[in-house]
Amino acid sequence: MGQKCLVHKLEYNVTHHCNLKCDHCDHLSPFFGPKDNDFNSSISLAAFEKQIGILSRHLHSEEFLILGGEPLLHKNVLDFLRLVKASQICEKSVLVTNGFLLGSQDDELFRLVDKITISFYPSQPLKKEAIEKARERCREHSVELQIFDQPKFSMSIVGIKNEDDRLVNGIFNTCTVAWTQRCYALHDGYVYRCSRAPFIAYKLHKLNLIPQDFSKEDGLKLEDTDDFGARAQEYFNRTTPLKSCSYCLGSVGKRVQHRQLSKTEIQDETWARHSISESIDRTKAFRRIALWNWFKVR
Repeated sequence: MGQKCLVHKLEYNVTHHCNLKCDHCDHLSPFFGPKDNDFNSSISLAAFEKQIGILSRHLHSEEFLILGGEPLLHKNVLDFLRLVKASQICEKSVLVTNGFLLGSQDDELFRLVDKITISFYPSQPLKKEAIEKARERCREHSVELQIFDQPKFSMSIVGIKNEDDRLVNGIFNTCTVAWTQRCYALHDGYVYRCSRAPFIAYKLHKLNLIPQDFSKEDGLKLEDTDDFGARAQEYFNRTTPLKSCSYCLGSVGKRVQHRQLSKTEIQDETWARHSISESIDRTKAFRRIALWNWFKVR
């Protein structure tokens, strides 16, 4: 067996839909529904058990995130958390949630995780009593609690391709998701060096905006081979943009006030009409890309 690949964060979506409808969600969760059942079928406990069993032999992560969408919408979320714990793939198992369903969860959930991250949204705020109850239960079970306040969202995924290769490269090289957070994803038997990548091409193809779903081309197929750890390390450190990067603003999107989408906006899939030109923060992009070109430091 070869040397294990060490990573900062690895995440797995146990749901793609959510009980909130946040504008500019970078997983496009408001736009997932029954029409996406074929895509949702990739979320399989049996498949996850097999995949994490293989991956744990070749990769070790500081944190393994179970998230969505809203992960607590999955009726078997505890089974996924049990598999993460049994696999010993990470130092910390993390549940990322908006917290609205946390109060109704069994104590076992708190025994299975090392950390809970609650995303707090001002347009749909979690009640103070619910947060205090979460603090109390986390203290009781020695679980780390992080409250992630998100008053604004960054515009990120767009439906119109960025045809400027230099700008795509600049956005990629200054992307904090790729180079600072180093948050990777496991999805449908592939690992991805960007947590947004598994969803972008699927959604674009679903709306007939691209001729084929290229998401698998952006990932690395999970294989139980002696050299997989080394191949994963090489893959995660590649310095070329993904195909998905042509439809993403990385860390230079405009910051907009957090809000909930209307039913009409969701039905119309309004995200797909966003272009790079209307969504980019040009001042931020110029500064970040200029600094990258000068110092080549991510």
